[in-house]
Amino acid sequence: MSYPLPHLLSCGGRIAAAVLALALSGTIHAASPAPDTIKVGHYQVQMATLGSGNYTVILESGFGRDMGVWRNVAPALAKSAKVVAYSRAGHGKSDARPEAPTIAARTDELEQLIATAGLKPPFVLVGHSYGGFLVRSFAVRHPEQVAGMVFVDSSDEAFNVELRKLDAAAVDKDNKLTEQFVPPKFHAELRSVQAVLDSGKLPFAGTLPDVPVAVLTSVQKREQPQLFLETPAAVQVWRGLHERFFRAFSNGSHIVTAESGHNIHQEQPQLVVSAVEGVIAAAESMRIKRVREGARAELLRRLEQGGSDAEMAQALEASGFGEADLNRIGYELLGPRKQPVLAERLMKANAGKFSTSDNVQDSYGEVLLATGKPLEAKLQFMKAVTLAQAQGKDDKVLAGYRANLAKAEQALAR
Repeated sequence: MSYPLPHLLSCGGRIAAAVLALALSGTIHAASPAPDTIKVGHYQVQMATLGSGNYTVILESGFGRDMGVWRNVAPALAKSAKVVAYSRAGHGKSDARPEAPTIAARTDELEQLIATAGLKPPFVLVGHSYGGFLVRSFAVRHPEQVAGMVFVDSSDEAFNVELRKLDAAAVDKDNKLTEQFVPPKFHAELRSVQAVLDSGKLPFAGTLPDVPVAVLTSVQKREQPQLFLETPAAVQVWRGLHERFFRAFSNGSHIVTAESGHNIHQEQPQLVVSAVEGVIAAAESMRIKRVREGARAELLRRLEQGGSDAEMAQALEASGFGEADLNRIGYELLGPRKQPVLAERLMKANAGKFSTSDNVQDSYGEVLLATGKPLEAKLQFMKAVTLAQAQGKDDKVLAGYRANLAKAEQALAR
């Protein structure tokens, strides 16, 4: 039995899950503003760039689709990031190329586009269906450039292998239907894709960067499935493979929806927008953490080197840390790390930098007392009390400082 083309198009894309989102629905108008073309080597590539920001979001379409499928996603993302959508060779207004359209060749195309357009990392890569394979291929090649990834109902290389365990004949039937309706210009790439699905292995090796990810999975049910891919058993396999893939990462979210089919970015664009924004937020949080860790390591290095009071003051200024952060590092050096000399050096510099902070003066006094310098500690506690009184601090705060002052006096009396 065969199915008319309109029915296949109305399936919501589950047939596309088998062949990585084959687009058969006709021309899609591109996102506003209108796309331009850029000369990449000897070929014109259709590309649109929207917005600006610290992160560059690159949108990879599914099999056979041009950049226009992102028209409801790109403008929303452009409010907070630089967004790049493009059509791969032979799609949309992009020139075809003589090279075999393999995953490796498609990844080469993206690399060339990035270089020619002067796109700068960090990149957040967003791939729908077959585009998920291309995102993974690029990320394996350039892990240092990738800050996050979003997989929109992404293809999984093990899908057909797992489905064949359930019903091999049904898988073959779906594949034949797919080939029947694929335009001839996509046949070569379809064969390349089918080889991946038949083998269950991607044609590249390497480890994906453990960056923030979002995995979006469609589990939309069909009342009368007419393709094996639409059956509840197949959908359950799809969801399980997505869950397994997601567990490989330490930071991210797995978003499951029954409200849209395979083309989540067209049926529920806000779901994709929110997922990308969440990945960017997580990537930024990780970036800030790395910056702080680097500043902390540099500060400790300079403390270990020693130097004049002026040099210590410069080290604190360069770190960018506030008085509370410096206090926490000082107490960590004094306690868990058992480095009292460094703790005293840091707290002294902190007390000089924040000379009007009663809390910082008190903290420096506690370090001095712990390192066997009760007289110097007493002077610091007295400063803390004086500053607190002048600033109208409450009795509880003053009581704490006076208690420390009493400890210093007791140590002096011994």
